[in-house]
Amino acid sequence: MLEYLKSVRMAVRLIYVLVISLAFTEAIKRLFIVSDNFAIPNWEKTTLFLIFFSFITRFFIGAYRVMTYDIEIEIRRPKIIIDSIGFFIQAISFYIFALIYQNLIYTEWLILIICAIDSIWLVLLAAFWKIMDDTFSEYILHNIVFIAFILISINLDYNNIYALITISAIAFIIDFWYNRETYFAIKKSPGLRIFIAGPYGDNKSKAEIDKNVEEARRIGKEIALKGHFPFIPHTMLHGWEMDARFNVEHFKNIDFKWLEFCDALFFIGESPGANVEKERATKKGLQIFESLDKIPTVSN
Repeated sequence: MLEYLKSVRMAVRLIYVLVISLAFTEAIKRLFIVSDNFAIPNWEKTTLFLIFFSFITRFFIGAYRVMTYDIEIEIRRPKIIIDSIGFFIQAISFYIFALIYQNLIYTEWLILIICAIDSIWLVLLAAFWKIMDDTFSEYILHNIVFIAFILISINLDYNNIYALITISAIAFIIDFWYNRETYFAIKKSPGLRIFIAGPYGDNKSKAEIDKNVEEARRIGKEIALKGHFPFIPHTMLHGWEMDARFNVEHFKNIDFKWLEFCDALFFIGESPGANVEKERATKKGLQIFESLDKIPTVSN
């Protein structure tokens, strides 16, 4: 089922990107081509293109981020259907935007429609799936500002291209600044994913193994209380050594795969396995901790 849902999300993403690409291509063509000949665009035409560019880029990045969420976490089929419909409408709207952005009146009306649809979609997410991430209030506010400005402009016959580009530019800059952690892969939370490496005791007595597991669990708890995110292979693999279908290579492969996702390693003490894990973590450039006192406390 998860693979099916993942395929659906990937198909929607590809279609969305395809239509957005067509919209960008059409917009650039209309900016520089007149009667099948290349022409330097005038200021008004350039300004309308910049409004189109800032508007579509801001929405595209947010939508693409939603469509790339981990499908194993997002398994709600009704939401995927709503996402698919919403993004299809949005993509078609952007293509229409590319066709008519050279006319300010049409541009304003289409922005009004897109913002209204986006607001409805955000409200549905909040109402039915309780999804209100950091960008929720920001996008709602942006939509309200655009809707209010355009409604006032239409009612007062105030078709000022410079006012619209100013608002578009401010929204664009605020969005990239507010969401810079997401857009530019900057770690927002100071919490680290910390791999716990230490003796397990495959060839030791049950009492010795239990002691090592308990020590790893204790350290993991302390790390979590400091605001970090421990991964404790001792507890996950505890007892697997009793299953003849598994051997040491199985355990190494599992540990090494999880180590790839971590930011740091806590080294409890030496053992053949823990030493190799520490060596791999060092080569990857991960932080190595050997004392709980050295791990900073962060908000979680």
